[in-house]
Amino acid sequence: MLSTLRQLGKWLGVLLFPALSTAQVVTPEEAYEAKYFEGKQGWQLPYRILYPKNFDATKQYPLVFMMHGSGERGNDNTLQLTHGANLFLRAGVRDSFPAIVVFPQCAERDYWVAINRVKSAAGMQLDFPFNELAQPSMQLVEGLLAELLNSGYVDKCRVYAMGLSMGGMATFELVARYPDLFAAAIPICGGSNPLLAGLYAQKVPLWVFHGDADNVVDVSNSRTMVAAIEANGGQVKYTEYPGVGHNSWDPAFAEKELLPWLFSQQRKPAGKRYVNPLFDGVSKETYTYAVKGKDTLKLDWYCPIDDTEIARPTILYIHGGGFSGGQRDDAETEAFVRDMASRGYAVASMSYRLTLKGLSFSCDQTAEKKIETFQLAVEDIRSATNYLLDREKELGIDPNKIVLIGSSAGGEALLHALFWKESQLLRTCPKLPKRFRYAGFVNMAGAVVTSAKITSDNAIPALLFHGTCDRLVPFKTASHHYCKKRNPGYLKLQGSFSIAEQYHKLDKTYALYAGCGIGHEWASIPQIIFRQQIADFIYHQVIKGEFRQERIATGLTHDCEQGSGEPVCGE
Repeated sequence: MLSTLRQLGKWLGVLLFPALSTAQVVTPEEAYEAKYFEGKQGWQLPYRILYPKNFDATKQYPLVFMMHGSGERGNDNTLQLTHGANLFLRAGVRDSFPAIVVFPQCAERDYWVAINRVKSAAGMQLDFPFNELAQPSMQLVEGLLAELLNSGYVDKCRVYAMGLSMGGMATFELVARYPDLFAAAIPICGGSNPLLAGLYAQKVPLWVFHGDADNVVDVSNSRTMVAAIEANGGQVKYTEYPGVGHNSWDPAFAEKELLPWLFSQQRKPAGKRYVNPLFDGVSKETYTYAVKGKDTLKLDWYCPIDDTEIARPTILYIHGGGFSGGQRDDAETEAFVRDMASRGYAVASMSYRLTLKGLSFSCDQTAEKKIETFQLAVEDIRSATNYLLDREKELGIDPNKIVLIGSSAGGEALLHALFWKESQLLRTCPKLPKRFRYAGFVNMAGAVVTSAKITSDNAIPALLFHGTCDRLVPFKTASHHYCKKRNPGYLKLQGSFSIAEQYHKLDKTYALYAGCGIGHEWASIPQIIFRQQIADFIYHQVIKGEFRQERIATGLTHDCEQGSGEPVCGE
């Protein structure tokens, strides 16, 4: 149930406005200094910046980013001041709340966030896809934000985001991308992807505004986001104005408590190692861990800069790509492993032999070739593991706390590395040290030939992510790519649900996140939006050894059966 601050009766904004003095000495165009941020590829972001009175670069001030709506796009570096600029110039505001206020301007043919408009029986609906790389103008905002944070005069515990309409959508996206940065946010008549709410719900307090008569961005968008934030245990205030259309920013800016509430929010200093991002810098080194025939196999080694820990839990990451593609250092992977390293982990992201490069991995590829592909990938995982163990002291590794994380093909590779017996591997497969044992694993949309090989002895803590409608790697038990028995590539695999069932039977620690109504994209979604849950699992279940058995339904539908009974989707 939504806990809201809905206004009762008719909106009295017209009567409230005179109570707030808007007297100012200068116009917004005079008060806000015009500047330009130079980004990559020659991109340029116009922006206006308001400094506090008597600004002193040796002191630190709160920072506010104000994101405008679609009507103020362009390159004139003025239009973005249309709504909200006067708010910070009102009498007494600059004295009571000395802050740096930034109004960036989105390019005319760009949009702050990715958005799709979908026709439905209920009318035009907004869909918010979330990509690892932000929209071009938003990327420039990210660059400007980083530049200001490194200036020395910004209080990093008091960084705020505000926005209206398209800018309200941008506000939601900013806190989703940087949940450990923003101290508070105010999205007005916006919307976002509710799947992202778990990223920031418990970290960033929000005050959301919308008019219930909005015919541009339907009020349901804010209601959905408020519900999603509350469902994830977040702090959210919601003010919905009866009878107000799209310009709900006018009454929102007239709220007497708006700025006092905003500037009273302060982010707590960094928290617990391995759970929260603590380190500002992460170093990267590349090593060759093996040469096999024509393949020179490398791994990228990430660790926190200025870390004094000498024996760190270590993540070995295995990328996806159907054993024919994918990279250990693509943008999505790099963002994920750097985030984990910023929490105090050491992370190795490995390459492996792409034995099916240029070949099919579908129903026309023989089952025997698929098995051999798994076997060769296990060899490479063991080689990379031995490389790390041989350099335990040099790299600062805790050999008893090595966690495997794999996506898609990487998930299939790690599952077979963990649960196949020696007799099922090739004779050329390297041996691991006799008493060595992986500490835990995270599987994102991978599957294993049989979960029956999981026993009380080898069932290490397991975090499982899988889409219930995965048509490539089965969520439950089905053939790979749902191939028919007559196909050469018919190979029965058991996905995350079947693995969870075996863990449950053995009374061993696991957590299953079922992506309801989601397909194979669940192979990459977790490392974008479930980073905190992954870090929490490694800390509590792997490092601390706390027992857990849990199945979580999340995704696109509300009636997800989390794997019970017949397949949710597919054959």
